[in-house]
Amino acid sequence: MQSHWMINHSTYDAVQETIPQIIKYKSNNGLEDMSKTPVHGVVKKIYPEIYRFPLFRRHFCTLLIKEIDQMKKDIGFAGNEDEDTLRQIPEIVLREHVPELYRTMWFVVQTVLNPIFNAIWQRDCRDPASIQIANYNLKEKQQGAWHHDESADISVVVPLNTGKYKGGGTAFHNYGEVPPLPTGHALMFPSFNNLHKGLPVESGDRYLLVFWLCDRQKTIDLYHSLS
Repeated sequence: MQSHWMINHSTYDAVQETIPQIIKYKSNNGLEDMSKTPVHGVVKKIYPEIYRFPLFRRHFCTLLIKEIDQMKKDIGFAGNEDEDTLRQIPEIVLREHVPELYRTMWFVVQTVLNPIFNAIWQRDCRDPASIQIANYNLKEKQQGAWHHDESADISVVVPLNTGKYKGGGTAFHNYGEVPPLPTGHALMFPSFNNLHKGLPVESGDRYLLVFWLCDRQKTIDLYHSLS
């Protein structure tokens, strides 16, 4: 599957140039220096452990918004009933409802996002707990609540239509607020230790592509070490 056409060119090139350094780092049992890689040139730190970088091309986001308009008619957005009311954001879970798009995003995780995780944190996090499209709007959700993404090790949030709504953004406890990033730019952070919430949307629909990613092999290894 070829999906690099949808990726921001500078990010894609930086990842390709960094992969040999990742391979060398792993083959030498972590003795190589990973503090400076081409990826560090495109990934910018906002707060400690919270980063931003251009991920998708704007043209891809425009096409995806058109698909979302059809998804709203065919599938519809629904909150996760396993979450309390204040944390239920209308969403479409791709694996369940849009498997073809899920497979494409899975490929993006393996070939683009996971190398970035390796460059920044020197760890793999290639297993999707969930990939979904979320819809923040005044009608469906006036205000989010502070939370951790408990099913994920790393979360990546990508706005798809910045400028088409008012308000929005993300607040991080003890750090501050991050206004809506440009369309296609990713907000990336470790989920389990960064308390955060979505900021209210005053008007319009704010669409996000959300990746909740984990390292299942690490969990399996830990289980076997304790058993």
